[in-house]
Amino acid sequence: MIEFIINYCAPTLAHIKVANLFSYPLTSLETLKEELRAVNEQMNPSGIYATLLKIGKKRALIYVYQQQALEIELRKLKVKQFLRSIGYQSFKLKDCLSLLKKRLMISEEFPHEIGFFLGYPYDDVIGFIEHEGKDYAYKGYWKVYANVEEMKNLFQKYADCKQYYLKQYKEGISLQCLCHTIID
Repeated sequence: MIEFIINYCAPTLAHIKVANLFSYPLTSLETLKEELRAVNEQMNPSGIYATLLKIGKKRALIYVYQQQALEIELRKLKVKQFLRSIGYQSFKLKDCLSLLKKRLMISEEFPHEIGFFLGYPYDDVIGFIEHEGKDYAYKGYWKVYANVEEMKNLFQKYADCKQYYLKQYKEGISLQCLCHTIID
């Protein structure tokens, strides 16, 4: 699981992105829980957490987030107003994640508010919803509806971060150490 986390979540490990999400092969629920426990043991001291969002027949959806950054994101007034309008009542992190998990389980698609949980800009999340995923100005890590040049630069930073973290890991740097490596 560590290689998946580094490959898909390096910007979160580097504290430059609120969260990342990835699909992980499911062999057994017991094995998955043990792998999550092991990676959390390494990441939690730096404020980074991995949790299971959804289980399918052959894959699991894993969410890796910076707790403090996510709490700040979910307290932003516009984000909070939007989430409240679709049924979020408590803004305690545990409650928000619990409702997101429930909405993922009952929905065929991703609930669109997941963009806020991943730290996407408000304008891009709302733009995606209003345009039903079409008419975007640029597509990178997500569909961009505003501030294209700024997002292109940010996406490049994410890509550079991923390459750096993969290189460091292949050179023997542990996940725990990588979680304490902050890139500017």
